[in-house]
Amino acid sequence: MKVVLAFDSFKETMTSLEVALIAKEELLKKYPDLLVDVISVSDGGEGSLESIAYSRKSIMEEYTVTGPHFEKIRAAVLNVDGNYYIESASVVGFKYKRKEDSPKFITTYGIGELIKLVLSNNPKSINICLGGTISNDGGCGMMAALGLDFFDENGNKFIPIGETIKNIHRIDINNVDKRIFNVEFNALSDVTNPLFGKNGASYIFAKQKGADDEEIEMLDEALVYLNKKIQETFLQDYSNIPGSGAAGGLGFACYALLKAKQKSGIDTILDVCGFNSLIKDADYIFTGEGKLDNQSFQGKVIMGIIKKAEELNKTVIGVFGKIDANVSDIPNIVKAVYETNYLNLPFEEVKKRCKDDLRETIKRIILD
Repeated sequence: MKVVLAFDSFKETMTSLEVALIAKEELLKKYPDLLVDVISVSDGGEGSLESIAYSRKSIMEEYTVTGPHFEKIRAAVLNVDGNYYIESASVVGFKYKRKEDSPKFITTYGIGELIKLVLSNNPKSINICLGGTISNDGGCGMMAALGLDFFDENGNKFIPIGETIKNIHRIDINNVDKRIFNVEFNALSDVTNPLFGKNGASYIFAKQKGADDEEIEMLDEALVYLNKKIQETFLQDYSNIPGSGAAGGLGFACYALLKAKQKSGIDTILDVCGFNSLIKDADYIFTGEGKLDNQSFQGKVIMGIIKKAEELNKTVIGVFGKIDANVSDIPNIVKAVYETNYLNLPFEEVKKRCKDDLRETIKRIILD
């Protein structure tokens, strides 16, 4: 009998790889003859490079670039047969968030620097994993690093951030790194939000990044203004392309400057990791995440795995930290679901015992 373990992370407690390796250890204790394959999974946000690197046995390369507060940080890129992967969360992710941070102060400049470094390696493609960022600058920082020059009304060049986008008076394209026009760019995300508006980057995502209601309104107005100035420059409106609001508007910048193609993060990563080939002869696929809710079935990791399993008529077993969804909403291909927080403990307690609870949950699973 063969099983494939393909978990998302259990946020703030265990990475996807940690969950899978614990599950593998416990399953093999119970079923010593079981064949177990592990795939680390991500939807294009934080952990994307780790997922691909583990499955493809690839090595990440680290570079020094500008961090979200204009400090110097180390960030990785991944080379898979000449196709490079950049994870926006590794440059402007929540691990860099300061207690009193607001996204209006954050820059994506370092992402542009990473792209420039990768361009020196003559890549076949550059794939930018969007999501999990604390930014809301519409990708201005990334575009500035790649040579798109922003000037204020006094003719001074500057790098716009959320609170200074309104100061853009003129944009000059003459110094843009010409190498970007000879490379295929892909923007990996399962977020379909537009750049601005009630369903846009600011109103949907900025609060969790530290913005208050007044700042959210300001940031949304800033992105409306940015779109106007970019439209004047490139003679095209990119703001309503699905995913332009991903990563605080970084998706918008990818479409406008890099002419990136929008691709599903989870589908791309599963394909790169060879998921279909792994599950072809599997009897069960295990998946799960920290919390099963209605969003779990809306294009995120879990639904991506379930869809792939359905294509090959494979049985899925779900293991979740917390189940907060109607059982009737769970696709029929999911044979059973298990909850690791079966004692319904508060999250602070869960963090202390999550690995032990996962082990106990795996022990309860019976494979036919």
